[in-house]
Amino acid sequence: GGFAMECLVCAETVSHVSVLPCGHADLCSLCTLRLRTVVNDKRCCACQTEAAEVYVARHREQEGWSPTFPKDLRRRAKSGEVHPMKGSKGVYFEEEAHRDEMDVKCALTCSVCYEQGNRMKFNSMKALKAHLKEMHGKFMCDVCLGGRQVFVNEQVLYTRSELNRHYKRGDTKGPMAEAGFKGHPTCQFCKKHFYSDQELYSHMQTKHLQCFLCKKARPNEYVYYKNLADLSNHFASAHHYCTHEDCKDKHPEERVFNSKEEFRVHYVQNHGESLSKNQRKQALQIDVNYGPMRGGQGHQGSRGGGGGGGGRGGSRRDESTSLRPQVPQVRREERRGGGLSLLRGGG
Repeated sequence: GGFAMECLVCAETVSHVSVLPCGHADLCSLCTLRLRTVVNDKRCCACQTEAAEVYVARHREQEGWSPTFPKDLRRRAKSGEVHPMKGSKGVYFEEEAHRDEMDVKCALTCSVCYEQGNRMKFNSMKALKAHLKEMHGKFMCDVCLGGRQVFVNEQVLYTRSELNRHYKRGDTKGPMAEAGFKGHPTCQFCKKHFYSDQELYSHMQTKHLQCFLCKKARPNEYVYYKNLADLSNHFASAHHYCTHEDCKDKHPEERVFNSKEEFRVHYVQNHGESLSKNQRKQALQIDVNYGPMRGGQGHQGSRGGGGGGGGRGGSRRDESTSLRPQVPQVRREERRGGGLSLLRGGG
């Protein structure tokens, strides 16, 4: 203690320091409030110990001074010696004036007016948005309001044209541009924007469908279908799909098959009552195709399985691009059968 210090989170010079019961005092008051009220994280940034209460004291730049955590905060609050902040999740202030300053900073306030010295609070987000539009011609991004973990006062404001660009291509200046933001990804089915690729991926995984056969064949490719009807169309066009009357009440995934041979077995076993013995035997026969080889020699295939030989049940050209299954960049491509492809990779 006794010298100027920087906040462990924002690296700004600290005027008021937050002291925790564990003894650590590394954050400014604003970062402490942001973590506790916006991020909902009550842990100490140094030792990860959860703190039910925090004491914010003025930082003294004098030799020998070291901040300490008072053990009787609640008693002091009742007597008026310290000042709790409503809705701050256990933050007490040494100075009432600084408490009031932080209270305004964390409330629904117009950042334009705030910079001009007007600390007026708004009762609702709707009222604040109306004020920004009518008085300043500015707008907030609704996606950032839900995903960017900062106070409303710290959200970036845009003109209408800047907001459109923000959604599609990102910002040209400000904190979002400095962070490399390139626009909010969109679900092409729902026409809904998401804060990041991770949120879009979670949405696609929970709200839309994948073909389990394609996923097994190409695990690094992420192709989605809007609903069960679109997925069924894909089954019918890309795989072997049973349309027999007896199967119509089954789930589509229970009546689609990866190979011609698997489909034949299903059909004979479940719908073969009208077939003669010879027809059943013929239906269960496996086709073996002998494809050309170099030098014009025939390819010796083997009976059994749908593999290796090049028959319809065998290997098929992989249409996917081999990509690492990680979150960063999302590229969207339309696929046959109504599918939407999210090819996630680093490049």
